[in-house]
Amino acid sequence: VSDEKDARGYLQALASKMTEELEALRNSSLGARATDMPWKMRRFAKLDMSARLELQSALDAEIRAKQAIQDELNKVKASCISTECKLQESEKKNMELLTDIERLKKETEELRSEKGVKHQDSQNSFLAFLNAPTSALDQFERSPSCTPANKGRRVTDHPPRSIHTPTMRTAYIGSGLSAPKPKAHQFVVKSFNTPTKCNQCTSLMVGLIRQGCTCEVCGFSCHVTCADKAPAVCPIPPDQTKGPLGIDPQKGIGTAYEGHVRVPKPAGVKKGWQRALAVICDFKLFLYDVAEGKASQPSVIVSQVIDMRDEEFSVSSVLASDVIHANRKDIPCIFRVTASQLSASSNKCSILILADGENEKSKWVGVLNELHRLLKKNKLKDRSVYVPKEAYDSTLPLIKTTQSAAIIDHERIALGNEEGLFVVHVTKDEIIRVGDNKKVHQIELIPNEQLIAVISGRNRHVRLFPMAALDGRETEFYKLAETKGCQSIVSGHVRHGALTCLCVAMKRQVLCYELNQSKTRHKKIKEIQVQGNVQWMSVFSDRLCVGYQSGFLKYPLHGEGSPYSLLHPDDHTLSFISQQPTDAICAVEISNKEYLLCFSSVGVYVDCQGRRSRQQELMWPATPSSCCYNAPYLSVYSENAIDVFDVNSMEWIQTIPFKKVRPLNTEGSLNLLGLETVRLIYFKNKMAEGDELVVPETSDNSRKQMVRNINNKRRYSFRVPEEERMQQRREMLRDPEMRNKLISNPTNFNHIAHMGPGDGIQILKDLPMNLRPQESRTVFSGSVSIPSITKSRTEPGRSMSASSGLAARSSAQNGSALRREFSGGSYGAKRQPMASPSDGSLSSGGLDQGSDAPTRDYEREDSDSPRHSTASNSSNLSSPPSPVSPHKTKSLSLESSDHVSWDS
Repeated sequence: VSDEKDARGYLQALASKMTEELEALRNSSLGARATDMPWKMRRFAKLDMSARLELQSALDAEIRAKQAIQDELNKVKASCISTECKLQESEKKNMELLTDIERLKKETEELRSEKGVKHQDSQNSFLAFLNAPTSALDQFERSPSCTPANKGRRVTDHPPRSIHTPTMRTAYIGSGLSAPKPKAHQFVVKSFNTPTKCNQCTSLMVGLIRQGCTCEVCGFSCHVTCADKAPAVCPIPPDQTKGPLGIDPQKGIGTAYEGHVRVPKPAGVKKGWQRALAVICDFKLFLYDVAEGKASQPSVIVSQVIDMRDEEFSVSSVLASDVIHANRKDIPCIFRVTASQLSASSNKCSILILADGENEKSKWVGVLNELHRLLKKNKLKDRSVYVPKEAYDSTLPLIKTTQSAAIIDHERIALGNEEGLFVVHVTKDEIIRVGDNKKVHQIELIPNEQLIAVISGRNRHVRLFPMAALDGRETEFYKLAETKGCQSIVSGHVRHGALTCLCVAMKRQVLCYELNQSKTRHKKIKEIQVQGNVQWMSVFSDRLCVGYQSGFLKYPLHGEGSPYSLLHPDDHTLSFISQQPTDAICAVEISNKEYLLCFSSVGVYVDCQGRRSRQQELMWPATPSSCCYNAPYLSVYSENAIDVFDVNSMEWIQTIPFKKVRPLNTEGSLNLLGLETVRLIYFKNKMAEGDELVVPETSDNSRKQMVRNINNKRRYSFRVPEEERMQQRREMLRDPEMRNKLISNPTNFNHIAHMGPGDGIQILKDLPMNLRPQESRTVFSGSVSIPSITKSRTEPGRSMSASSGLAARSSAQNGSALRREFSGGSYGAKRQPMASPSDGSLSSGGLDQGSDAPTRDYEREDSDSPRHSTASNSSNLSSPPSPVSPHKTKSLSLESSDHVSWDS
């Protein structure tokens, strides 16, 4: 027992000891871990800190390197700027030295030249504008020597301002070559009386006056812009005076061929031929009229121009049928030049030209064709802007007497004629009368004020109509009583669009009205007295620009202020306008600093002070009657054509060969072509994004008539009457070609049977003589091809149609099957309506679904065709009945007023 107790005690002591040891071990392990963790963290922190220090040092080094590079760049840039400044200064000094050298050369040459050589006229000379600009003129006027006694002297009459000592002059002469230096040209602007080519570029110098310049010493003539390219030698050797004929294919400049030809007289070939000078220049064919007589010279006015860039341009010989009034011996010498006129292919401009012989004709045709081929090969850009289109049917009676027009929106135009003011809806063919029946001379749309102003009546008063009147509503109009006998009207905005003004021209007076929302819609604000009769006016930048003979003035519209002229009196290069009185046609505000002034003889560019801004002038090929401006294109109207210019580049970009055409609105988009058929023409701008007007299809054979609306006396319809429409359809169906267009082709061949030898032909022999065909043929029930019938009487025959059920049978059974059908056998007879071919009618199965064929307008007859003979696309022309048919009499008693032979 004691041993057991001792053992137990020992075990317990051992267990407690082991427990203590375990606790000690656990505590020691936890302490070790606790002491190990901070050490690792400290190590990691040290590593992170060292890495950051390394990155920071690398970043600092990179920043220092970039800063050094930036400093170097700044130094290089500063040195470059200083070098550039030095270069600019040196270039400026070089330019000044070159200018001084040129001046020295010119003055030396003037001193060495003979005393008899005249100086250039400052008002006519091209060099006067280049070498004595406005600033020089101002300097001359401000000089102390400019006293009232010598103020009117010309600049070129004064001695040179820069005086050089004899030493300088001697040094300059002695430093040159031993041979004397050639003289400089003495160019003066000149007006040529006959067509003249430029000796430099060989192109024609087109224009009415001041076409180019000529050297007074040697006679070298050229364009104003070609003067600086002329040879510096004066006089020019004879072999260099005239350049070789030819056209530069890249620039399109030069003269290729010229000679005398004959063109028909204005009344036509029947009245004979007249002489003309033809010149192929700048890819255009120019024609100048020449009076009869050996000594006669052509005029500078171009009678006709055909542009070879035209898409429809062509050259061809003619047949005797083309010139029925010409002599037979002349026909081999005649050729035709064709170009487009209206957008429709049938409307072309064609010119007949009679050469001196067949060889000469071959040369003309060859040169024109070769140049046209060269033009297409080099793909020179077509610079045309407008495409002429007929705006509405010329059969509308209102067009013939139209005086003025305006485009209201895409589908409506306003026409003012001798019967009043009308609004034409071009897509709906509706016409609305506005106001009374007084003659309308001019139309001015004022959309901001919802008004339309017109000059109307025998006394030419101005009337204001609300825009609502254009819809046919009964509205009041406002008459301006003070405007009796006015000539023209124009509207515009002042004070940045806050105020709308209406200006009325009356001889030498202009009445200005403010348009408002008052009861009378207008208020008179100003009267302007003009120096001459008002020939043109428009509103530019809060000012009224008025054109009168040889001048343009600008008047303030709002507030007080004195007018100023757009032709500065001190600019001597423009004095020729006042010396040779010319009509003012148009003025164009290109920008707030530049204007184009168009006179009947020439167009000049001036700045806002009225001084010349460009040396070059705008030349008219023929005498202009009016001008229209639609930025940036200027349309110049003459008797035989419309010439279109780009006012910015001063290029002549298009010629529209219309004779006797006049504009109906200020933009020139609507025009009246006064030929045998008076037409309303719309000029479609190819450069614009969309069409200003929707142009409907027109026809010269239109039979439309104006029909008044019963419910509204102001509304009309322009349409073809019902009786006329029926007659047109009958005429169309009588024409085989038109009928083939209206009738559809066969599409279902399931119902075809050949009636040849056998029983089938026997059945045909049994038919009455008036229904028997001449020979065996294939008959289509689904086709519109109808066999010709031999008629022994005035009674029309019928076409044959086989049964649809026969198509599946054998050819041996065709005869018996036909016999059963014609005799009303096993197949029940079904009465079908049939249209009489004598009336030219067709059933609905033989016409297109979408066609407008008048099947319901013609009489239909009943027939005895079997029910199997009608197919989905059948023409419903049934087979004739058998002689024993109970319906024989009715089937053969068709009557018709007119008989038409229908051949297959």
